[in-house]
Amino acid sequence: MVTVIATVEVHRPIDAVYAYVADLRNDKYWWRGVITAERLTGDGGPGSEYLQDTRLLGLRFPARLQVLEVDPPKRMVYRSLESKTPFTATYELTELGPARTRFTMTAQVEAAGPLRLLGPMFAPVLRVLARRYFGTLRDAVPQ
Repeated sequence: MVTVIATVEVHRPIDAVYAYVADLRNDKYWWRGVITAERLTGDGGPGSEYLQDTRLLGLRFPARLQVLEVDPPKRMVYRSLESKTPFTATYELTELGPARTRFTMTAQVEAAGPLRLLGPMFAPVLRVLARRYFGTLRDAVPQ
């Protein structure tokens, strides 16, 4: 199991950032590897399920996700139900000012399937990719 932590400061109010990242359908606009994202069930709260088609290191990884916990606008937890890279992700948001929010994702990821071949390189590769993807969130949250 690998822990990946990524943090980014977004110059938008905490409510706007939370609304954007807590709707996992928006991942396709800021997570560079997400190709498609749709909500299968629910309203975005606990028990809601999403289906995402992603690419990581050139490999395709469809995943079914389930929301476990929400505490708007501060926290959300979700996990993969079906994925080649099983994970649980926690989003935590901190208000830094009226239009400044710190967004932190902490993910526990298991190297499974083809990614297991990366061995000791799995963790550093995921950390680099997470930092790169989270940088795009700065400009993704709508005005």
